[in-house]
Amino acid sequence: MSGLSTQTPFHPLEKKALSILLKHKTMELGDLAKESGESIDQVRRVTEWLRTKGYVAVETKSRVLLAAGPEGAFVARSGLPETRLARAVHSRGSAVPLESLARELQMQRSAFNAAVGRARGLGWIEIRKSDAGLLAVPLSVPAPLPAEDLLRKLAESPVDSSLLSSEEKALVGLLSKRPGYIIEREEKVVGVRLVKRPDAAQLEAGEEVVLTSSILQRVASGEVKLSTLDVSSPVPIRMIGKEHPMATFLRSVRETLLSMGFEEVDGPLVQSSFWTFDALFTPQDHPAREMQDTYYLENVKSSVTDQALVDRIKQVHENGWNLGSRGWRYKWSLEEAERSVLRTHTTAITIRYLADHSSELAKVFSLGKVFRNENLDATHLNEFNQIEGIVVEKDGSLRRLMGYLSAFLKGLGFKKVMFQPSYFPYTEPSMEPQVYSEKLGKWLELGGSGVFRPEVTLPMGVKNPVMAWGFGLERLALLYFDANDIRELYSNRLSWVREVPQCP
Repeated sequence: MSGLSTQTPFHPLEKKALSILLKHKTMELGDLAKESGESIDQVRRVTEWLRTKGYVAVETKSRVLLAAGPEGAFVARSGLPETRLARAVHSRGSAVPLESLARELQMQRSAFNAAVGRARGLGWIEIRKSDAGLLAVPLSVPAPLPAEDLLRKLAESPVDSSLLSSEEKALVGLLSKRPGYIIEREEKVVGVRLVKRPDAAQLEAGEEVVLTSSILQRVASGEVKLSTLDVSSPVPIRMIGKEHPMATFLRSVRETLLSMGFEEVDGPLVQSSFWTFDALFTPQDHPAREMQDTYYLENVKSSVTDQALVDRIKQVHENGWNLGSRGWRYKWSLEEAERSVLRTHTTAITIRYLADHSSELAKVFSLGKVFRNENLDATHLNEFNQIEGIVVEKDGSLRRLMGYLSAFLKGLGFKKVMFQPSYFPYTEPSMEPQVYSEKLGKWLELGGSGVFRPEVTLPMGVKNPVMAWGFGLERLALLYFDANDIRELYSNRLSWVREVPQCP
């Protein structure tokens, strides 16, 4: 039976690939797919089979592709600015005022001046002075420039920079100095190289065989050997839709806290300064309330309706709460407290919950967008998510808060949690939760936590200790996804979105 062999047979796709490689020796994976007529995923799979059998080597290298940018594509159609300028002058057949020429060509002033200089340097025009101003005088008809030929070539399709001549590479260096002319893109190229020639008999087309019980008996007796199946070979990547990683992470945060018995509360993005700052015993001259840190809404007033609460907050700020404290010793302003802001933290939600409920027992959290007037960089955003939680208990303490936060962070998969003493305006004592990054090899601070000061809770009618915490979730997400740049979380770069596993 010709379809059976005592040698390990080749799959028909392997035979096709080997027949092509016997002619070319080395090929790019894309070229092999094109010549074989198979999909790139199919060829990638076949190549892996042949690699494990020792017939081919797979090598990955980088190459730089050059293409015409937006300005370069326009030049490929219309010519360089100096060429268009010289043509316009020669079409008049006489001297042309530079001002009218600039209006006609509709170039930016810097580009126009550069074009005049280049056309003059090429001997196409000369510049003369007159009573009416500077004039462009035609000298010789502009000739096609090699740079224009190169841009037309790059506009047709990207070109491997290594295939350019030395003259073309020099032109690329000059054109790259002009914004929008040349675009560079690095590309990974997979090459396949034949390292072992197969026997000619193995490449001969064999008869297809239906696997029957008699053949299986011959296999069992050792008379026939079946080809092996490599279950470790890569399979095609399926670009199916999935939830954005940050949405998955935020849901995990919610589910973790809900499983711990917490209730979620929410509120508007626009809050009064009263709930954002004053209710938290933050003085009205505190730097955090400056426009450099906070987004204020111009000519929008947020009135506070509970006059009794307003009076108690005013008393705390000006004179303290009869606790031996002296308050901030300044004249508190209701007008300042009623200024509207984009909330800088979600504590404005939880503190309002305390005021509305005055509960002896509570376990609530708020998760949502907050806004800070920050410069965007690898660790800062001006719009991000914050998780804020409070626990009101009769025997509440910093130690119990450490237990809650440890359970929460370990529930998200962070194995090592530590706490450092710290200072925050409206908690005393205070601490910073930290988690250990295996990748960076160091502890990373997440935010603030502590027990609310009596100046915060007593005006709300809450007498039991209130344990509280809050930190930005994007910083936590960086560790969760093992990322380096906080902006990557919202770049919507498909390669990153696809690579992030659903269950880190």
